Amino acid sequence: MGSAPSHSLHLITEKSVAEAYLRNAERLDFYLEECHDSPMNLIARQKLVYAPNTVANAAHYQDVLKRLVIPSRLRMDLPDVSIISLMPSADAGMPHTRPGNIICVPHLEQLTSKQTMIHELWHLHQRQYHEGWEKIFSLLGWAPWKGELPARLEENRRLNPDTLDAPLWIFQDTWIPVPIFRDIRNPVLSEADIWFYHAKEGHHLRAVPLSLQSLFPAASPMAFEHPRELTAYVLSEPDMHRDAPGWKILMDSIGQGAII
Repeated sequence: MGSAPSHSLHLITEKSVAEAYLRNAERLDFYLEECHDSPMNLIARQKLVYAPNTVANAAHYQDVLKRLVIPSRLRMDLPDVSIISLMPSADAGMPHTRPGNIICVPHLEQLTSKQTMIHELWHLHQRQYHEGWEKIFSLLGWAPWKGELPARLEENRRLNPDTLDAPLWIFQDTWIPVPIFRDIRNPVLSEADIWFYHAKEGHHLRAVPLSLQSLFPAASPMAFEHPRELTAYVLSEPDMHRDAPGWKILMDSIGQGAII
């Protein structure tokens, strides 16, 4: 995927610096603007505060980051990573990434979860090595989808900052996963289901299609939202997926350094 100096994780402790990082990220991905322009996403976020939070116990959490055991592939490929503490309600408390190699955490305790941090680091890897990951996704049966969803699906689609630049992918030229708010009368950001739209026949399923589930049988339904999410989940929980048909493809593509 490329070669770069070993990375380090930097917790941004000054709110003014964090604000500047987020402004730059917004100029690159227009995430908050996209949310504002989508009525359903705007409603789901109306009581949420997306802004930097004060960092307490910074030395403790920086030490946590220093002790985090990171797979060698991530250490080799990623440059320095900036971590921003957000207000607890930001994105309903869900950690996510932004351009500029930023990981956003609404709760600093999330930094203590190796699974969470590895997941987010793989999202940064996917951002930086977009073309390489597109090839991996192709080997797994995925391709970008440039078509248009039915209005009912598009209007109720939950936006995801980790997939914002390429939100729709098609599996085996048939199934397109779409995250849909569970209650469209009262959308809640943390409550969504994955619907699978059949591109050829125009219907949808609310259960993971068997052809897709068989790729990684132990993965949860929410993991199938997007090939980026699926691979980030799998690589952050390797012991659950070593016998899956898709595992060898990932290891042949990224190498054992993806997990050790």
